[in-house]
Amino acid sequence: MFTNALGSVRRSIPTIAIAGVLVAVSATSGATAALVITGNDIKNGTVTTKDIKNNNLTSKDIKSGSLKTSDFKGSTVDDLTGATGPAGPAGAPGVSGYQIVTATAAVPAMSGGEVTALCPTGKRVLGAAAELVNSYMGTAATIDISATRATAYGININPDASDTLKIDVVCAVVS
Repeated sequence: MFTNALGSVRRSIPTIAIAGVLVAVSATSGATAALVITGNDIKNGTVTTKDIKNNNLTSKDIKSGSLKTSDFKGSTVDDLTGATGPAGPAGAPGVSGYQIVTATAAVPAMSGGEVTALCPTGKRVLGAAAELVNSYMGTAATIDISATRATAYGININPDASDTLKIDVVCAVVS
């Protein structure tokens, strides 16, 4: 009986050894496989959202500039850009709708004349310049106190011909 029992143990030692080796190999094969699989072993496009654990990716895992605003929820984009603050104070008054208005009048020989140019409704005179077109004689220009019109004055001292008195008025909306 004792011999039978030892014989039985002797015959099972190779079986136990083989089983032990198989257990050891199977226990380490998963770790070995994890060390061997790389990004080159994964076919492009096969890893999906459900394959990635939530909150597992960080900014170092994302290529700079690869994400667009459309990749985020609206509230996330608002968080990134910050809240809109209150409106600032009104800007300084300004000038817009700039235009030049020109008026002319004939001035007979050896006489004086005047011509007035009006700015369009809602615009004010910013400046004025006057000239006798065919003469070097001096002229004058005045701007009305309402700043809506300017008048030019000139004297044609040519005894033989009439001349043209011209005024250019700079007009604009002033706020």
